[in-house]
Amino acid sequence: VAADGDAMLQSGTSEIPGIVSSTIVPTPGVILFPPYEGITMHAAPTQSGGAALAWFANVLGKTPSDVSALAATTEPGSAIPLFLPHLQGERAPIWDGATRGTFARMDGRAGAPQLARAVLEGVAFSDRWAFEALQRSAGRAVSVANLGGGGSRSEPWSQIKADVLGFPLRRAAVPDSAALGAAILAGVGSGAMPTLHEAVQQLIRFDRTFEPNAALAGYYADKFGRYRELYAALKPFNDSY
Repeated sequence: VAADGDAMLQSGTSEIPGIVSSTIVPTPGVILFPPYEGITMHAAPTQSGGAALAWFANVLGKTPSDVSALAATTEPGSAIPLFLPHLQGERAPIWDGATRGTFARMDGRAGAPQLARAVLEGVAFSDRWAFEALQRSAGRAVSVANLGGGGSRSEPWSQIKADVLGFPLRRAAVPDSAALGAAILAGVGSGAMPTLHEAVQQLIRFDRTFEPNAALAGYYADKFGRYRELYAALKPFNDSY
């Protein structure tokens, strides 16, 4: 992301959503980086993205890819529990070190596939909460976000994120976004590339866009509201534990 209005979601051990915007509306929970060559980055890093998937994969004795595939065998619906991915507290936008993870609203239909999907949805809800704060901070709505990082290789998870967020996610062809970004900066610093903007235009490619399913908008809006309610309901318990 290098131009005003560009948005990103870096999906790694944690999730790092960001928006480039010269507009600054002070917003609790958002990190604002110093401007660089006209780029003002608003960021809202969460605590647990791929870490939640890796944790659940370890519980099942499977790989993260296996868990992603397992989640893809289920459909959204009342059989999917609600999951808070606060396994080590949460960063943006709530910055609460005492909060902890939980599964809620489980019944006898909840097996490994349903729990796997709940984990992927829970991380997507953390992204949505972060992006809500970011859009206030940046003074603009996101129309599309560039998606990178190891988590972006999971197509079921990327689709869930697009459905939860309600805007398209355009996946970078090179998943190691941080390494590619470092190479771009080295190219600019050494003079091999004239400007950062031109380097980004030349070297960044996308291999797929995940479009949100409009039919699921109401389902995920309601579930996201309950996600926030669950956090608020558990906060007194977690704070006193």
